Amino acid sequence: MTLIEQIYEATVTNYLIQPFTTKDLKNWVKKYNISKTNCEKYADASIDAILSNSDIVNKPTSNKNIKVLQSSHNEEGVKEYWFDN
Repeated sequence: MTLIEQIYEATVTNYLIQPFTTKDLKNWVKKYNISKTNCEKYADASIDAILSNSDIVNKPTSNKNIKVLQSSHNEEGVKEYWFDN
């Protein structure tokens, strides 16, 4: 399962509450020991990249990630993400 699929599944099962920030996502990855299929840990840069690459705001783009996340900045100016079901 790809990281974006795991993130989606976590939101459906309420292990990750929407909207979520990059910090929330990194905490979730650490807390639940989310890793790649080869059991390697995700680098912080990879977590940042999946959010940016999956954000609908960043259309069109040359990367192959599907655009499934909505985003906006909250009152504190922190970018939040959510799936538009």
